[in-house]
Amino acid sequence: MSCQIKNPSNIDLTSLEPHVQGMYDYFDKKLGFNKPPTMVFDSDPGNQSNVLGKTAYYDPSSLEIHVFTDGRHPKDMLRSIAHELIHHLQNQEGRLEVGGYMGEGYYLKNEEMKKLENEAMLKGNSIMREYEDNLKLEEKDKMSLKEWKNNELNQQLLKKFGILKEEKKPDYLDLDKDGDKEEPMSKAASDAKKGSSEEESQEELNETEDYSHFYQAQADEKKAKDKKEKKGGESKKKDEEIEEGRNNPRTTNADKFVGHEDRYQADRIHESKSKKLQESIKRIAKASKVVLKSQNKRIK
Repeated sequence: MSCQIKNPSNIDLTSLEPHVQGMYDYFDKKLGFNKPPTMVFDSDPGNQSNVLGKTAYYDPSSLEIHVFTDGRHPKDMLRSIAHELIHHLQNQEGRLEVGGYMGEGYYLKNEEMKKLENEAMLKGNSIMREYEDNLKLEEKDKMSLKEWKNNELNQQLLKKFGILKEEKKPDYLDLDKDGDKEEPMSKAASDAKKGSSEEESQEELNETEDYSHFYQAQADEKKAKDKKEKKGGESKKKDEEIEEGRNNPRTTNADKFVGHEDRYQADRIHESKSKKLQESIKRIAKASKVVLKSQNKRIK
């Protein structure tokens, strides 16, 4: 059910009127009015110049909500309408006839009217805020749906003109990626969840093992270094033994001279000649007669 709108102020209500009707419908669903009020948009330049002038008021006899429009933000006018709609509900429920003082400053002097005003301020602003937030969320959802539709349309056009290649989808859902086409969906989902947990645990383990790899690399490097030093020591020792053999031609250790026999060949020949000379001298000393072939003489 919509409400009647009168506009003697002649302001442009193109953007405001849909919200006036929409907010009234929202209040009606929340509160349940027996009859809609009439919205009247008034203009009063004298009231505009008064900083503490009126913004709106409700007439219980005519069921009219009067809103002053001069120099006001549209949302501020909606806030005034929300306040007066609560007074419209109070009037329909017969709660506005409280009696007592109704003149200037009645809010301070009439306790019953003060309670009604507090209810209008609190409930009016609260329901208006609900209307505003719901409307914004609906518009956001509509925009999201519109963007989704536009995106889908663009995708279809790109595929149609061959700009975007369509990916081939499998003819079955393999949630746990084990290649089993006949596996029930529930079991596949369970296996996939279990596999995900195992992968997370393995990732945590791998993060922990990173330090062990670091220390293991250091240990391997030290081990290789020690092995190289040990091998170098053995090679040095072997070279020293060979050098010792070279410097001692009379050694009897044949293994130390493997590959170096020619180096000591001259010394061995010298030893052989010296030995033969000594044996010849001994034979001459023992002999009773010696004949020199070169002079054909005999020596006693």
